[in-house]
Amino acid sequence: MSIVYLFLYYAFGRFLPSSSACKLCVKIRSFLVSKIFSSVGENVNIAQGVIFGRGANISIGNNSGIGEKSRLVSMGNITIGNDVMIAPEVLMLTGGHEYDDRNLLLREHASIVKPITIGDDCWIGARAIILPGVTVADRVIIAAGSVVTKDLAESGIYGGNPARKIKDL
Repeated sequence: MSIVYLFLYYAFGRFLPSSSACKLCVKIRSFLVSKIFSSVGENVNIAQGVIFGRGANISIGNNSGIGEKSRLVSMGNITIGNDVMIAPEVLMLTGGHEYDDRNLLLREHASIVKPITIGDDCWIGARAIILPGVTVADRVIIAAGSVVTKDLAESGIYGGNPARKIKDL
């Protein structure tokens, strides 16, 4: 049955206007993803144009939102906590490729799949990229355009490529 909701989301739901223009549209998208994601909290806002593949490996907590045109490549689990703000065009990747065997072409290497976990009360800035295996602690801000390659283990503001701590909150 989730395949029907997945079809409805990609054929119709993702094109509906975002929250300020259409509150009913937000409710429709929230309903659709509640049938697709593994877990969906209350008061969730999935904005227009969000792409998440099949979505079955994604869970999102209460009062959290995913911004316009964000992409969640959920080969592995993506867990988004409560009260998380994800800005437009954020990219989360749970998969990649090994590359260390010189006897193989790069395309012949095995895939690597690692989960992404975002803690509670986080803000992820526009066009940030979060790579496989990253865990983000509670109460973290990731600056726009940052590339998160390693765990962000304590509260604070992080930015850059690779992201590093800029300031305590």
